[in-house]
Amino acid sequence: MTPLAAGLSEQDFRLTAPNGFGDSVNHYAHSMAVFEGKVYVGTTRGIIQAHRWNLARPNIRPWPVKSPDIIHDVPRQAEIWCFDPLADQWTRVYQAPMVMATNGSRMVPRYIGYRGIGVFQGASDDKPCLYVSTWAPQIAEPPDILRSTDGVTFEPTTRPPFSPMVRSFRTLQRFQGRVHTTPTSSSKGARLISDSVGSDSTIYATDDVQRSPWRPANEEGFGNPDNVTIFEMEEFNDHLYAGTVNPVNGFELWKTAGGDLPYHWTRVLQHGAGRGVFNEVGVSMCVFNGALYVGTGVLSGGYHRAMKIGPAAAELLRVWPDDSWELIVGDGRRTADGLRYPLSGYGAGFDTFFNGYVWRMTCHEGRLYAGTFSWGQNIPWLQLNIWPPDALALMDRWGRDELATRRGGAELWSSADGERWEPVTVGGFGNRFNWGIRNMASIPQGLVVATANPFGPTVVQQQDGGDWRYIDNPRGGCEVWLGREGGWT
Repeated sequence: MTPLAAGLSEQDFRLTAPNGFGDSVNHYAHSMAVFEGKVYVGTTRGIIQAHRWNLARPNIRPWPVKSPDIIHDVPRQAEIWCFDPLADQWTRVYQAPMVMATNGSRMVPRYIGYRGIGVFQGASDDKPCLYVSTWAPQIAEPPDILRSTDGVTFEPTTRPPFSPMVRSFRTLQRFQGRVHTTPTSSSKGARLISDSVGSDSTIYATDDVQRSPWRPANEEGFGNPDNVTIFEMEEFNDHLYAGTVNPVNGFELWKTAGGDLPYHWTRVLQHGAGRGVFNEVGVSMCVFNGALYVGTGVLSGGYHRAMKIGPAAAELLRVWPDDSWELIVGDGRRTADGLRYPLSGYGAGFDTFFNGYVWRMTCHEGRLYAGTFSWGQNIPWLQLNIWPPDALALMDRWGRDELATRRGGAELWSSADGERWEPVTVGGFGNRFNWGIRNMASIPQGLVVATANPFGPTVVQQQDGGDWRYIDNPRGGCEVWLGREGGWT
């Protein structure tokens, strides 16, 4: 019997970039790509301050981070950082410029985040280039695609024919010589919708970002108006796969063999793989050992307030080339495809109720790594009186204080065969403010793991007298860890 590849443990990692690269308003390491031997990370800033401004506002009191009344007072010029693993050094290579707001009221950042970075060579590119999908504030022009040939200079290039309401887009997926993207947030409804619901659910594709027009690759929503957004894409078995957001019946998974635009698509999964809206969105995808692994979730971290979905923990599914599928992590159930039970033995969220997404996956040295988003650290500030009785009963059985202090922070798991899973960390690498494993990359020097951590520069803390005060948070802001077998000592 071939021995299984050994996995990394938490002790094998060291922190290479603390406190949001030294600025804890860098909340999310929101995108990551390896380009010419270096690791590039795009940040998104002021996430939790922006959530306070959004409608419907999360029912959290006191607000976890000190936030001004006007979101535009938060310094939100998004940044791109580069890690040279040979020099063991991070360098900021780009910061969004300030521009006049479209309403002429003030200067605002051109971009507040970078939700995707990809490497692609279009027909007019002399070599593979970095392309970056951006996030624009509400009172700025629609977001751009940035292009860089050298990893130092970034310039806007042709963007898809999005609605002017689009505020951000996310995935930049290569397939058959084209790059594909789709809008994932908009200003439609004036702040009333999620950051993860776009103005339309169309995939746009081009074979030359600089010169050829972007064209639709699918019928909007794949013909289903309940597919309100196409959230994630991945290439697998010579097909392009796309997962939707569907808050009515649960996410759908579609695939195409490509060809001329628009493509012909076939539905692989529907109704949230038989779980309904508790699998509202296909969040992440990764190819491993001849199968496509799909991480699910409910928008807004496991509780979609606007649609009253959740709270619910995420699942991990495995899809084979013949469209058959298995439940790896999740809730056993009868489905239209037959009985499904979790092959790993773990229930939804790897048995952790707070894991609202399986947010990112990657392969490294023969193992599959899966990282979660967790809201466990938010318990002290949540208004639990509005929760369903069964959810409250679980919380009380586990102990709320115990959960907040010992189970806060994202989790990272690994597996050599996709079925037997081992924890790498179940507490955000010892930092409960790391609420998400946001990006990962495998490089010769090890596994790079970047987090989402919006609890900076301050965090509210209850004092002995019962009052709440904002204090400086020395562990606020995104972090980047590097792990290798045997550790670093």
